[in-house]
Amino acid sequence: MQTLEQKVSDLITPILNDLGFQLWGIKYIRNPKRPTLQIFIEKEGGVTIDDCQEASLQINSILDVEDVIKSAYHLEVSSPGMDRILFTFEQLSAYVGKQISLEVSLPVANRKRFRGTLEKIDGDILVMNVDNEVYEIAYPNVSKAQVVPVF
Repeated sequence: MQTLEQKVSDLITPILNDLGFQLWGIKYIRNPKRPTLQIFIEKEGGVTIDDCQEASLQINSILDVEDVIKSAYHLEVSSPGMDRILFTFEQLSAYVGKQISLEVSLPVANRKRFRGTLEKIDGDILVMNVDNEVYEIAYPNVSKAQVVPVF
C-alpha cells in the first residue's frame, strides 16, 4: 500500500518535470489543527519565489482534482534550502565529505543523534566522523538526515 507521500509524488512528479523542476522530497505533517503538505523542489541554478508560486498553483490543481488528501490542509512549496532534509539514499550519497546530521531509530553506541562529517558510504553503512570519533550507521536505521550548512 502506498503512503500519502508516494501517492502525491506519483501525481506531481510529471508536472514538476514539465515545469523544469525536480521533486526533492515530500513531508506531510499530521497536525490535527492544521495539517501541512510540504513539497520541496529543486532546479539547476536554484529555486526562486516565482518558481515556488508556479509549482504551487499546478500542484494545488492536480491535488484538488485527485482528492488525495480528504481533509483540509495547508500546502507549502519551497526549495530544500541550505539545511536540506535528505529524503533518499541517493541524496545522502551526494554529501560524502560534507557535514550532516543524522537521527537514528535504534541507538548506535548509546546515541540517537549524530552531527559530523559523512566520511564514506560502504554498501548501506554510513561512516560518520563526529568529534574525531568514527561511527558506523546502517542506512535503514536512519530516521532523519539533514545537511548542516557551513557559513
